[in-house]
Amino acid sequence: MNLFPNVCQRCGGSTNNCTTMSMFNTQVICQDCRQRESQHPEYEKARQADTEASRNGDRFFKGIGLPNDL
Repeated sequence: MNLFPNVCQRCGGSTNNCTTMSMFNTQVICQDCRQRESQHPEYEKARQADTEASRNGDRFFKGIGLPNDL
């Protein structure tokens, strides 16, 4: 199992072995995509939903869904 995918699941670009999971869904994304999504108007809503799911013990939260403009 590769813990550091070489390709971003969102944009298809190189991850340079530095990834994170999207706040909107379960995609493993590169740092460029992370930066873009953190600027999205719904990012705070997604972050709060993730925090709430974690507090409630939901370890398999799938996110609020990827906005069409990302």
